[in-house]
Amino acid sequence: MYPPHLSWLRIPATAPDPAAAPPDTDLTWAYGWPAGQKLGADLGDLVDCRGLRVADLGCGRGHNGFSALALGAAMVAFADGSALALEFVAAVAAANDLAPRCRTHLHQWGEPLPQAPFDLILGGDILYRPDWFDRLLGTLAASLAPHGLALFSDPRQALDADLPRLASAAGLTWETTRQARGYTLVRAAPTLQSDAIHTLPP
Repeated sequence: MYPPHLSWLRIPATAPDPAAAPPDTDLTWAYGWPAGQKLGADLGDLVDCRGLRVADLGCGRGHNGFSALALGAAMVAFADGSALALEFVAAVAAANDLAPRCRTHLHQWGEPLPQAPFDLILGGDILYRPDWFDRLLGTLAASLAPHGLALFSDPRQALDADLPRLASAAGLTWETTRQARGYTLVRAAPTLQSDAIHTLPP
C-alpha cells in the first residue's frame, strides 16, 4: 500500500479500510497518486528535512509527510479535507511510533494551516483543479515561514499557464523543473526571502 521507500511502514488493523467504505465515500485519498509518490522518493535529494517543521498538504495516505519524518523532520502536520484520510494517517503513525512528531488537521484550502508557519510544505498531485488555485496559493502564502519552501509534484509536463501569475499575486515565487523520474517539480517560496536556505541546487 506504500511505495518501496516507505515499505517499512506498518499498517495496523485499526486503520480504515477503503474497500469497506460506503459506495458514496470520497476515496481519492486512498489512491497512490504517482507524482506524489515520486516526490516522496526524491525528497532527500531535494531538501534537507532534518529539524524542519513540515506540512503535507492534501496528504492522502501521507506519503510525503512520512518521507519527511524518515528524513529527520522535527514534526509533520498532515492536512486533508477527508477525515477518513486523517484517521488512516494517525493509525499508521501510532503503529510506527511516529505519533509524537505527527499532527493531523481537517483543512480546506484558503485558510492558513493550523500550527503555521512551516519551513517546508509538500503537495503531490494537487494542482489539477484551477478553480481552487487561488485558495491553494492563499494557504501557502499564509502558512510558509519567511525562509520557507513549498515543493509540489505533478505528472504533467506543462502546468496551467496562470499558475506563475497567480503565485506572484499571492507573494510567492514559482519555479518548475522536469525531474528524471518523469514528473514536474514546483518550487514556491515567499517572494521577499533572500534564500531558500534548506534547498539543494536544482
